[in-house]
Amino acid sequence: SAHMVSHMMLSMVAPILLVLGAPVTLALRTLPGARAKGDVSPRQMLVSFLHSRFVSLVTHPLFATAIFVGSLYGLYFTPVFETAMESHIGHGLMELHFLAAGSLFYYVIIGVDPSPRRIAPLWRFVLLMVTIPFHAFFSISLMAMTGVIAEGYYRQLDRPYATDLLSDQYLGGGIAWAMGEVPLVIVMAALFVQWFRS
Repeated sequence: SAHMVSHMMLSMVAPILLVLGAPVTLALRTLPGARAKGDVSPRQMLVSFLHSRFVSLVTHPLFATAIFVGSLYGLYFTPVFETAMESHIGHGLMELHFLAAGSLFYYVIIGVDPSPRRIAPLWRFVLLMVTIPFHAFFSISLMAMTGVIAEGYYRQLDRPYATDLLSDQYLGGGIAWAMGEVPLVIVMAALFVQWFRS
């Protein structure tokens, strides 16, 4: 349950705030330009990166959604989760992945920064509505499981305050469900404002 709180904060709450803060626009305004003709400046490098094929691929709505939703199932319902949790580097990379996947998804949905793709607000809303059931099903699946995910890792921790691992996992599923739905209301409000302005 404690892990799920950090996961939801990193993948559902922090990315919304980061994306609405327009970090790319801020970088474009503050990075220095070329001092002389022919120089390569940090601003030019960022602009080139934004117009690259890589950015065009990862900002495709289907790609961003697949990473955002698919990583939930691919991580928690495979041995990858336990392997990542058993090392500090693996756990750190997993946390970075949560933040990056959430930021990418919300950049596509409600991003105010320049993007190689501009999606109409109606299609962004449809994309958001498509992802909600997948997230809810993930949470319900966690709550309905009869076995503990990464049980070996959690038994090693020997936590005196959380001895019933299955009930703690049930609580984690409930946290995922609750903390997953609340940020979506914020996203819907941001989408509505963007739609109204357009």
